[in-house]
Amino acid sequence: MDVVDPYEELKKQTAEAEARFASEAEGARMTVLRDEGMYRHLHFDFPRASWKWCEVLTWPGSLILNGGLGSWLFLATGEDLIEMLRPSASSERVDPLYWEGKLAPGSGTARAYSPDRAAAYIRETAGGLASDFPGLAQDVDTDLLDGRPATDLSTEGGLRAALAAFEELHGCTYEGLHFPVQSWDLERFAPWFLLSCVVLPWAVEQYDAQLTPVG
Repeated sequence: MDVVDPYEELKKQTAEAEARFASEAEGARMTVLRDEGMYRHLHFDFPRASWKWCEVLTWPGSLILNGGLGSWLFLATGEDLIEMLRPSASSERVDPLYWEGKLAPGSGTARAYSPDRAAAYIRETAGGLASDFPGLAQDVDTDLLDGRPATDLSTEGGLRAALAAFEELHGCTYEGLHFPVQSWDLERFAPWFLLSCVVLPWAVEQYDAQLTPVG
């Protein structure tokens, strides 16, 4: 298995988002501002959450999640997206990959550069070259991954600059060393998008519960 396993990484991220939401959803309140077929406006207050509020608006083929979580527009021609968020035996309750595919262009960025991924790729590359370049892994830890002020992996530009500087510094020791950064997938799902993917099916559950007759 590769050091960077996107499937396992996404499972872990999703579990973290679900745990965060569970801890912050207590006391949440829903207000139905409009409910006319596919035309809906649901407002949610979260007194314990850092994002405080959000709203869900739907109309044929469209759903917007707006508020402290950001603004996300999802499109599915001719569909009622509320139906697509209801539990199904054939789909995951929280499915970021699916909902990423429904994002409208310009609606928001579902993925962002990940320093953790960058570090994993660096370690993976150094480990793969261990037999050719003894000592490389130690130098990588010392000069790239120990948090030195001169090494900034917090942005992709900083990562590329740090790798170039490392290759130049150690060029004589590790002749021909090159980190294939151009082939690395350095993005992973952004925390706010994942949290939105957790909130949406929950919001539909609250809406459905209000529609269900008591008794």
